[in-house]
Amino acid sequence: MGNVLLKNGTVVTSERLIANGYVWVRDGRIAAYGTWDAEVEKATAGAPEIDADGAYIAPGFVDIHCHGGGGVWAFRQPYECAIAHLQHGTTSLLPTLSYNESREETRQGVIDIVAAMNSDASYRAAIAGIHMEGPYINKKYGAITSPIRPVDPEEYNEILSLAGDQIKLWTLAPELEGQYEFAEAASHYGITLSVGHSEASAEQIFALVPKGLRVGCHCTNASGATPSPSRYGGTREVGVDEAVLVHDDIYAEVIPDKQGVHVRPLMLKLILKAKGAGRVIIITDGMPDSGLAGSDEPDVNYNHKGDLAGSKLTMDAAVRNMMLHTGAGIVDAFRMASLNPAKAIRMDREIGSIEVGKWGNLIVLDSDIRVRTVVLRGIHVK
Repeated sequence: MGNVLLKNGTVVTSERLIANGYVWVRDGRIAAYGTWDAEVEKATAGAPEIDADGAYIAPGFVDIHCHGGGGVWAFRQPYECAIAHLQHGTTSLLPTLSYNESREETRQGVIDIVAAMNSDASYRAAIAGIHMEGPYINKKYGAITSPIRPVDPEEYNEILSLAGDQIKLWTLAPELEGQYEFAEAASHYGITLSVGHSEASAEQIFALVPKGLRVGCHCTNASGATPSPSRYGGTREVGVDEAVLVHDDIYAEVIPDKQGVHVRPLMLKLILKAKGAGRVIIITDGMPDSGLAGSDEPDVNYNHKGDLAGSKLTMDAAVRNMMLHTGAGIVDAFRMASLNPAKAIRMDREIGSIEVGKWGNLIVLDSDIRVRTVVLRGIHVK
């Protein structure tokens, strides 16, 4: 745990900006923040300092959907992946397993992520938990479909026994047989459920909300379109994305890549307008090449068949794109990139915003969302 004083910047809280601000971290947690004055200067005398030099002082990003980065897969090398994203301001990451892994690979991936979280590595706190994207999803929706398998109580009970409440998010297709029983088992560990790679009806989705379904997985990507043919000629039915938009208790994940490939800029505006900044979550859906692409290179990822398969994004770039595409301000951007994901996975008492008592996970960045400094639990990382 570290001690550090960040000062001479504009502090980004979940509600407003504080000019001439500071954040003081003691023993890894935020001890105080606000406007700098003589009393604060006296109280913090002797603390190690970081001069923000007029830039923003903001909470670290929370990425709840990321498969890789820095040249590695998150389920194979979770610590190395977390370190790669930490350099871009992501202080809390959920290494994400997908429907692409076999049963054996899935089991080993869970074991390896838990081991990394429990290791004595310096920055292990950057791994906040596990996201299971599948394998119980609809075979119609996904870049690779061969390892997708039916809901299997033996498999999911083994995974739950291996990781339990360290699994923070689990994506599923509610329409599949056995999902309600699976959701019931997951609910005992407080796991947040996410609807994705699915063509579930609104009724099937809403039935799982009491069991913990709180997230719409990467909206407008691999989600069932309006059922066709419609019951009434010339009209539109309600699909997965519409159901996510209308339910007040479900967050909408978005992947804001530079060219609007995953989500068209106008669609991003619609999602933000419908859900509000308090119910949108920015994610990367990053793959191993995340963080390796140059600024002029495309930030989307394709598989060997040419199908869209995640991104090369880091959270700083994703937030920059979201602001450019929607006109969102920096306070709302950090709600979507830090506080909302923390709330969705029930970790907002510890991370996600600048509040007294929370972990001192902080970044210093300029108005172009270029990260200059990263602090993890009071330790100066970058």
